[in-house]
Formats: sequence, structure tokens, C-alpha cells
Amino acid sequence: MARLTVDPDKVSALIAEIAEEEIAPRFGKLSPEEIREKGGPNDLVTEVDEAVESSLKKALHGVNPDAIFIGEESASKDPALVGALAGDGAFWIVDPLDGTRNFVNGVGEFGVIVAFVAAGEALMGWIYAVPDQKIAVGVRGEGAAWGGDRITPKKAPAGRLVALRSLGWLPAGRQTRMRAHLAANFDSRPGYCSAYAYIALARGLVDFKISSRIHPWDHVAGAVITRETGGAIAFLDDAKAYGPMPSIDKALLATAPGRDWRAIAETLRI
Repeated sequence: MARLTVDPDKVSALIAEIAEEEIAPRFGKLSPEEIREKGGPNDLVTEVDEAVESSLKKALHGVNPDAIFIGEESASKDPALVGALAGDGAFWIVDPLDGTRNFVNGVGEFGVIVAFVAAGEALMGWIYAVPDQKIAVGVRGEGAAWGGDRITPKKAPAGRLVALRSLGWLPAGRQTRMRAHLAANFDSRPGYCSAYAYIALARGLVDFKISSRIHPWDHVAGAVITRETGGAIAFLDDAKAYGPMPSIDKALLATAPGRDWRAIAETLRI
């Protein structure tokens, strides 16, 4: 039977060590030969992604060898790996370099995302912001921290709420209508990095994020951290709470602490 607990501080240290050794020194220094397209020009993979995933797989196996490892790059080669999340057992879910496009283009928002899941429940989440050299950690039932300090989110602004959007996997007509709703009711901007988006959300620096392609490595850890700060995350159309599951294209709404998920959802539903 898989062991269901791990030491969150030990995992934090391992993530930071690998990121500082293998990601930070390569920022702005990749050659074209080290960058490849996966699903298109905006879906990139580099030798750094693959090296970090390999290092994390080995390190996390040392923390809990019973947990199945599901990494973004492994799953891109074998999509059946993600289907295992529908079953029991323990899992490491890893995005070795979230924000690869930012990393390649010299934009300083990219990070490492790790989640620990057992018996269908997300128990822990880590998001390491490489340019900031700081980590966000959430442990179910125990709260969330950023840079070692418990997160105290900013309150909602008096005026229009601020959103991050990633709508490209919704049907074209719905994208157009939702952008119109966002423009009429909120201030929104594209969100190209789940790691930084969830950190900003948990800290109350943005009020909500709306996503459309829901990979577990992009969202499970962020969901733990968001909920542990008092925020909410559920599918927009049916209000079903988000949890570990195989990838799906479906509108997902995450709200910062103190924001009204239902009121925002009602405004965005079409």
C-alpha cells in the first residue's frame, strides 16, 4: 500500500535545489537546437524541461517510492499515464518547467509545479517561482505559505475585479462571447503561466482566473494552495469542484480568497 504522507519541507528543498541547478542558469541561454514544438508554435519543450523532469522523478521517488510519477513530458509521450488518476493509489503530478514559452522568450515568469495526490485527493501542492527564488506550499487542512510565511491575501479591490484568462481551448463562439463579458465587467489580461497565476491568485494580487485546457500538472497544486488560502476552484458551467483528474478542455474558474465564486460565475456563464 502506498504511503500517503510526505514531508512538505523536504520536497520544497528538493524542488528548489533542482530548479536552481538546472533551470535558473539556462534562462536566456538556450540555443534553437534545444527548443522543439510539441503541439504547435505555442506549445514548446526544451532540453531543460526534460532534464528537470528526470531529476524530479528520481528525487521524488526517494521521498515516496510507492507513488506513481506523472510528469508533463512523460505524459506527452504516453497520454495513458494521465488516465491512472481515475484510479486509487498515490501520485506525484509534475510540471517540470511551467511557462516554457516565457522561459524561451526571456519573460521572467516560469516555475516548477508539483502535487501529491493519494486516494483521489490532492493533499499537497508546491509552486516554485524560479525568477523569485521563492516557493508557495499548500498542505490540505494546514494552510498555505509563500516564501516560508503564511499567506495573508489582499482584499478585493473597491472597483473592477482583475482576472487572468486562458480561453483558447473553448469553442470559437464561446471565446468571443466570454471575452465580451470579461471586457464589460472586469479588467482581464492573458495568463501564460499557471505557476505565477496561482501564486498571484492565492495572494489576492488578482481576483480570479478562467482557464480552458485543464491538465493536472497545471492545476492540481494550484487548487490545493488556492483552497488553503480560502479561495475556490470549480468548473464554470456546473460548479463541480475541481480535483485530480485526466486532462479535459472545459472552462475552470478559480477565485481568490474573499471573492464570490458564484457571482463571478453568473457573470461569465453564457
